[in-house]
Amino acid sequence: MGSSDSDKSLSLEENLKKALTEVLVLHLLSVKDCYIGELTDTIREKSGGALTIVFPYGAIYRLEQAGYLAECGKRTAPDGRRRQYYRITDAGRVYLGQLKDVYARFSAGVAEILSEGGDFHVQ
Repeated sequence: MGSSDSDKSLSLEENLKKALTEVLVLHLLSVKDCYIGELTDTIREKSGGALTIVFPYGAIYRLEQAGYLAECGKRTAPDGRRRQYYRITDAGRVYLGQLKDVYARFSAGVAEILSEGGDFHVQ
């Protein structure tokens, strides 16, 4: 694979991360209130390092602006520092359900196509 192929796969990876960041953030916040660093650490740890979100602030601000999450005050984090925590809103829970439905349909469709193997026939 040439460097341009490698660049293309990295671009695909970045696009997938951007697309999935909102669902991952909302899902984690549906489990418990978190601060931003905790969200990124949890995503990296739970994915076995496969997913890393270096700059989640854009997604956090978009979700907050849309009313899907809200600040819930500063607290002392496990590292002893005061951190701004976020929580999912009722509207965020509804949106998360919609995102999960879309993701399930999309990933099932991709898996179905990829499971066909090398025999690709257009009818």
